Amino acid sequence: MDNRNLISCIVFLGLSTFVAVSSIGLGIGHLTNPQTGFMPFWTSVLVIVFSLILFGQMFAKRSAQAGRVDIWGHVHWQKSLLAAGALCVYVFILPVIGYLPATSILMLALFKLGSMKMLPAALASLLAVILSYGLFSFLLNMPLPRGTLGF
Repeated sequence: MDNRNLISCIVFLGLSTFVAVSSIGLGIGHLTNPQTGFMPFWTSVLVIVFSLILFGQMFAKRSAQAGRVDIWGHVHWQKSLLAAGALCVYVFILPVIGYLPATSILMLALFKLGSMKMLPAALASLLAVILSYGLFSFLLNMPLPRGTLGF
């Protein structure tokens, strides 16, 4: 039996039970009229169910100790850091040049980091910007940053 799974089951069961009991005090309400504790309660119930499933699987299989695996070996750290840097630049240029050009630049950079060719990346970023602008501006009536250029 893997002790790491056992420890994580116990921790998540305890934490989720605490959250479920605490959210009952906030009031759960109904699906049509949720109260403050509705989302934390049902989320913690799902975590409890998944923890119990993992707990049951551990005892049903009685597997041997799991070996260590290098899960970080194949991660492309350079691309991850470049994506994080692109998001940081986006935060600063968004109020200056506005939503449409800033998001277009960000999406193009992210698609290019994903090894897309220039034309498909440009078309995909244009499509993503148009769809997100339409969703937020027209369907949800949320104002987006205009910037000094006016768009």
